[in-house]
Amino acid sequence: MPKRALTAALAACLFLLIVGAKWGTFDRYGSPMPDWDQWDAEAVELFIPWFERDHFIAHLFHPHNEHRVVLTKLQNLALGLLNGQWDSRVEAATNAGLHAALGVAFWLCALRWIGVAPASSRPEGDSRQDAGATKAPHPAALFLLTVALFALPLAWQNILGGFHSQQYWLLGLSFAAIVALPFARPFSRAWWLGALAALLALGSMGSGFLAAAVTLVVVGWRCLRGEATWRAMAPTLAVTTALCAIGWFTRVEVPWHHDLKAKTAHDFIFSIVHSLEWPLRDRDWAAAVLWLPWLVVVGRVVAGAAARSSRFAGGGGDSVAAETIAALGGWVLIQIVATAYARGIGGDYPASRYMDTLAFGAMVNGVALAWLLKGPKDQGTKGPETKDDELETDPVTSTRSRWSAVLGPWSFGPWSLGPLLLLLALAWLATLAFGLHEVTDRNLRYELPDAKKYYVKAEGHMRRYLGTNDPRQLAYPDIPFPSAEGLIERLAKPSLRALMPVPIRAPLPLTAAAAVPGFRENDARGADPDRPPRAGLSPTTPPLDSTTTWGSFNADGKGAAETGTWRSQPITPVLSGWLKFETAGQVGDPNEGVLLELHAARTDALLARIRPDRPSGDSWRAAYARTPNEPFVVVAHDRHAARWLAFSGPAEMGRLSYWAWRITKHGFWIMYVAGAAGLCLAIAAMAATHRAAASAGPRGQVDRATNTGQP
Repeated sequence: MPKRALTAALAACLFLLIVGAKWGTFDRYGSPMPDWDQWDAEAVELFIPWFERDHFIAHLFHPHNEHRVVLTKLQNLALGLLNGQWDSRVEAATNAGLHAALGVAFWLCALRWIGVAPASSRPEGDSRQDAGATKAPHPAALFLLTVALFALPLAWQNILGGFHSQQYWLLGLSFAAIVALPFARPFSRAWWLGALAALLALGSMGSGFLAAAVTLVVVGWRCLRGEATWRAMAPTLAVTTALCAIGWFTRVEVPWHHDLKAKTAHDFIFSIVHSLEWPLRDRDWAAAVLWLPWLVVVGRVVAGAAARSSRFAGGGGDSVAAETIAALGGWVLIQIVATAYARGIGGDYPASRYMDTLAFGAMVNGVALAWLLKGPKDQGTKGPETKDDELETDPVTSTRSRWSAVLGPWSFGPWSLGPLLLLLALAWLATLAFGLHEVTDRNLRYELPDAKKYYVKAEGHMRRYLGTNDPRQLAYPDIPFPSAEGLIERLAKPSLRALMPVPIRAPLPLTAAAAVPGFRENDARGADPDRPPRAGLSPTTPPLDSTTTWGSFNADGKGAAETGTWRSQPITPVLSGWLKFETAGQVGDPNEGVLLELHAARTDALLARIRPDRPSGDSWRAAYARTPNEPFVVVAHDRHAARWLAFSGPAEMGRLSYWAWRITKHGFWIMYVAGAAGLCLAIAAMAATHRAAASAGPRGQVDRATNTGQP
């Protein structure tokens, strides 16, 4: 397979692995219900101003706590308008795509920085390998590292929170700015891309201007080192200085968060240490191990060894790679310091929402380690008086020169510190793997299940309130906002209430056109939860919470033998999407005559037949149908003496809500298929590399002899 095609295929597998894992995690533990900060940043500062035309631009740029989350607001406004509903599942599914795209971009850049590619296709008969390719870590290792750091449920709050896209916007835009802007020729395409990313980062979070600050430092360093001229880089310096000034002078301090700041040097320092030792806890020594690869790269940059192109693959290109790795790690460290200052009270461990930034730092260190391990190109291993044949026949000389080039000022004596670098790699991988296991296990055992329990309770309170408007339904601690009064005030806005998603959204009003023998209405709204009504339901079927249903089971004597046809009053849909019914009994078999249908209100033409994917029996199961584009009626038939059915009113789902539910439901299957495909591609790539290496030996010797002028 051609190199580009294989790289693109692996990138697609990596993207699907990450989004599949996040979608599956949300499906198992998340909720479409808006939660906490969303009721301020999105309800009060986004949707209500938009629909009521109340100074929308001012609200868009109004800070949320210390942050101006303009990009998150615009993203969620666009999703809400396209969907017709305010659905955290849609937002979280989109956020997963943002993070997966960042993971793929990081992986592709890392391959370029360390000078490797999955496989290489060459013209027939040309079996030479890329210089230095055999010394570099295999791209599969970086692939697995990216999967571990981007796909595992490490920052579970960001996976479940639709509002948390600002974390991904901050990471992605800062990455793009730092990678592109310092090394691009002013006004080139890459320069404009980096400048735009740095500008947009100001609208991600309060620390968005730090990307411009790091870029400014890198450009200044390169000018001081003579790698660029002050005159040539003047536009970059001007832009980054302006962005830093804008970010600094528009920063926001909020009095209600003063108590969260670090109060002592102890709190500040240990907050930093606890972030550096992530993903481990209670092991402060891990900070030194996990960040040592980056420190070694920084040491090489500071010592100027990376700029001496005669000893490194690609010359200036390798210097750019080292400086980029150093800059990305420096950006993470500045973020850690800023978080320790603003949220360092007690010197506690970082909250889950910051762990994607810490995982980004771990990725930087992994790439730094791969860069150190790759070694120089063959021509870079030669000393001033060393011949090619000596390098080929003397393994001691070859190894010594190779590791001397990698370690530069840290090599000494007849032997280099190369073996120590290998020990560092093993220690780093073992420490990271152990820590990732700890974090993942803790989140899967406690954090995510506890979040699910909270969401279930909060959804119930919200569903009961939206169905009854009874404030007593919100008089519980497990509601998605600090105060019940705040929720009631916000939901008093009709434009906001109309955006509520399933499962808290009230169904469309459903009333019988006429009294029909055989079907009974069961109104559980406001009912005693300990003694709910069961009209029309079998003795083992639980009534739907705070919902009105209709059923054909007669518990007074006939049981399932009750028959009849029920028809609703005409219903005019509000959204153009999908309708969700809850069904019980034996619904959907035309041969048995137990049917639930939608008919046109004007012509009585059959529009859709409602049936769940699997038989409902004595439990409730959801069934979906496309929303008709005209008024319709719901018709229920029970013509079978031994069968019965029950159904709820239809709840409207936006198109994006429906498809987000579908893809998150199959998220883990997407992950498994992408993982299997990636494994097959990796095996094929390794086999191709092995065949190329086996056939390159004699040809490579001839090429080297020709290049040195020997017969």
